[in-house]
Amino acid sequence: MPAYPSATALLADAALRLDRFGQSRGVLVVEGPDDKRLLCDRSYSRQQVLVTGGRRLLLSAHSLLTTEKLSGILFLTDCDYEVPSGTLSPSQDLIITRHADVEADLLDVGGFEAVVLHLVPAALNEEDDLLRISSEVRERSIALAEPLGRIRRIAKSEAVEIDTDIRHHRYRKTNAVEVDEERLTRAIWQASDFALPLQEFKERVDALDRSYNNCNGHDLVAACNHVLREDFGVRDQTSATIAMLLRTVIPERKFARLDFMDRIRRWEERTGRKIFVPSPTDGG
Repeated sequence: MPAYPSATALLADAALRLDRFGQSRGVLVVEGPDDKRLLCDRSYSRQQVLVTGGRRLLLSAHSLLTTEKLSGILFLTDCDYEVPSGTLSPSQDLIITRHADVEADLLDVGGFEAVVLHLVPAALNEEDDLLRISSEVRERSIALAEPLGRIRRIAKSEAVEIDTDIRHHRYRKTNAVEVDEERLTRAIWQASDFALPLQEFKERVDALDRSYNNCNGHDLVAACNHVLREDFGVRDQTSATIAMLLRTVIPERKFARLDFMDRIRRWEERTGRKIFVPSPTDGG
């Protein structure tokens, strides 16, 4: 359920907060509570980060922003394959994650290493061990999540919902990078309500460029959990606990390298309104 009944109500609340904070502060609007948990402790005030409760309301509020002629409000949303499909573009007041979502961005800038360091005892031995194990976890997780991302992109273009509970062990062997993509594609097609014939579906999935940008955070985290459990003996973890760990253990110097954080800093410089306290890399 959205945190606000309408986009108008959201902007009204944002305007009240701007009045309270003064001309030197801004307000950041995000999709969900996990986004606020990730960001609010880095802001001057937790009340500067507003949760919409949903992407649709966030984008509606952003569209309304120009007619309301309000300044000092910034929006952050997941890409969710909308940018490559041409249905969403960033603007001065709308920042979009570089990859599919925040989790995918976090994993890309160092999240795999941070998770491995906390969960794999062997990674504590030598610096080379951390780099080696992290590289293996990253490569094997992407090998699982990337074809899933291409499948999701085609499914989204066809307005088809697909099952997110993937039994990874059916499509790869332990300690292996190779994934049986054909079997994975066929299994998802069979379990979903596609009007496309299987062969056409497979051809459209295969025609997409292979890229990390195809991976969404949910798939990456689930794949990471599978790889850690099956290949490195990590027990008592779930996708939910690893996602939470990812958001809490990412080093600040790597967090500061996030593309959306760089864009937020540039918005702050351009508008003169601050949301986040200076990071260590800023010398603050």
